[in-house]
Amino acid sequence: MSGYKTLLYILLIIFVFPIFAENHWDDYIHEKNVGSTYRIFGDNVNLRESDNIKSKVKKKLSIGTSITILTKTNQILEQDSVKEYWYQVQSENETGYIWGGFVADYSFPLDGNTILCRNLGVKHGKIELKLMQGDKLLSQSQWEVGPVSNENWDHKIYPASQFSPSPKFLFGLTYLVFSEIEYGYTNEQLITISPDAKLVSHFSWNPGSCDPPSCAESWLVFPKETLPEDTKIKRKVIKGKPNTIQEITHSFDIDDSNSHEYYQSEYIWNGTIFQKKETQ
Repeated sequence: MSGYKTLLYILLIIFVFPIFAENHWDDYIHEKNVGSTYRIFGDNVNLRESDNIKSKVKKKLSIGTSITILTKTNQILEQDSVKEYWYQVQSENETGYIWGGFVADYSFPLDGNTILCRNLGVKHGKIELKLMQGDKLLSQSQWEVGPVSNENWDHKIYPASQFSPSPKFLFGLTYLVFSEIEYGYTNEQLITISPDAKLVSHFSWNPGSCDPPSCAESWLVFPKETLPEDTKIKRKVIKGKPNTIQEITHSFDIDDSNSHEYYQSEYIWNGTIFQKKETQ
């Protein structure tokens, strides 16, 4: 190989080939936390004597049943492109083994109901939700959100009564999405439950992120709320609008204290969905 070709090959290895490298999350397998309590996401899930699908069934667990994670095994099972570990768990006075894909990654109560959330893994880039009333499944749905980590699940209940006609419930589901620029960023998905118990996803927003020196932060303003003026970041007062969620985004440069730009989006409630309207 000539010297020129050798140099070209080295440059390709150093500067070009890394572009085609795998994403840092491609081999990520989301996990449950040992010692934490979770709920069963599947129905009639087998609690087994050991960590494989051929072992003896000790007990059937219905959807929504609470379990405690005792240990994470080294056994991994992949079903429908979802990889998860097997776990030793405790259900009441019984211990046994369950594949993690049958267990909700996050759950929370909602006025006599329960929301079950499942991460479908980085290959699918989806989350799935189920709305439960006791052990009865009322509705379920799933959405594409990107490759999700299991680190930062959270939720927030928003004031549904500020909209007319009011949805039955309005909540935000928070999760961490892996990013090529950063390790990941926090995303919140706004979801309503309709009067006929349907889960409806509307829009997502990012409270804040940074790729230094460029950064951004956002706020939501509901109909009866006011975002106060902040002269330090050149933010004007923002008053709520009827039947509208306003998303205010502040873009700034951490190396330039005079660099401040604002963008605004409006999501107008029509009784069924929030329709997006871009504004200056």
